[in-house]
Amino acid sequence: MRAIAAAVVAALLLFWPVSTRAWGLDVHRMITKRAIAGLPVGLRAFYTARADFISEHAVDPDMWRLVGLKGELGEEDPNHFLDIDGLGDPRPFKGVPRDWNAYVAKYGAELANRTGRVPWRAEEIYKKLVERFQEAAKNPNGFGAENAAYLSAIISHYIEDAHQPFHSVASYDGQATNQRGIHARFENDLVLRNVATLKLAPVVIHPVPNVKDFIFDALISGEALVQSILDADKKAIEGREFYDDVYFATFLKGTRAAVERRMSEAASGVASVITAAWTEAGKPALPVKRTAAPVRIRR
Repeated sequence: MRAIAAAVVAALLLFWPVSTRAWGLDVHRMITKRAIAGLPVGLRAFYTARADFISEHAVDPDMWRLVGLKGELGEEDPNHFLDIDGLGDPRPFKGVPRDWNAYVAKYGAELANRTGRVPWRAEEIYKKLVERFQEAAKNPNGFGAENAAYLSAIISHYIEDAHQPFHSVASYDGQATNQRGIHARFENDLVLRNVATLKLAPVVIHPVPNVKDFIFDALISGEALVQSILDADKKAIEGREFYDDVYFATFLKGTRAAVERRMSEAASGVASVITAAWTEAGKPALPVKRTAAPVRIRR
C-alpha cells in the first residue's frame, strides 16, 4: 500500500498546476535546511542529525492538499495563505481580527475560509510542537522528540508560505492584472535559476511571543511587496513573447531585494518559531541519535 500511495503522489506531481500557492518544493527544502543550520546550540545537534528528514517532509502539507486531507478547521488548501487584501479592510489591516471566532463572525464562514487561515493553522501546529517537546522531556526514551522533528517540518512549511508575498493577496497568480503564472515565476523559477547568486542574510533568532501574530506580521509585510514584484514582471516581459533568459535576468534585477529578503526572513522565522516552542516547553534535552519506531508484524 505504501508503494501504491507513493506512486499516486508521484503521478499527481507530474500534473500539479504551477499556481498551487506555495514556494516551490525545492525552495521549501532549501529554506528549511538553512533554518536548521541557524538554530541555537541547544537544538542544533538534534536538528542537524535530522536535517534531511525534516527538509524533505517540509513539503508534506502540499501533498495533503493533493489528496484532500483535512485539519481541525477544515480542508487543507486554505491553511496555506491568507488573502489579507481581500477582506475589505484598509492597510495596514489592523481591523482584521486575530481570533478565529471573531474572524468568522466578522466576515462569515464562507469568506473566512476562502480567504485563508494560515495564521491559525500555524498556531495549531505550534501548540502540538510544544506538547511533543514536553513529551520528550517527560519520557526521553519515547517518541516525543521524533514527533517534534516531524512537526518542525510541518510548521516550517506554513511559516515559509506566510513569507511568500503572493500568499497574502487575492490576486495570488496575477489574475487581476493579466499576469498569470507570476506566482511560480517568482517563487520557483526565479529562485532556482539564480540560487547560486542569491545573497541571503544569516539566520537570526528573534523572540516570538505569539506565533499567530508573527504570521500576521509576515503576511502584512509580504502584501506590501506584491505591487513592486508585479511591476518588475511587467517590465521584464515588455516587448517579449516568451519568459526566456532575458526575461528572467530583467525580472531578477527588479525583484532580487524582495526574493532575498523573503527567503532570509522565512529561514529566520522557521528557526525562531522552533526555538520559541522548545523554550516554551522548558528547553528539554534532545537526543542526537534518532529513535527507531517499533516494527509491527502482522499475523
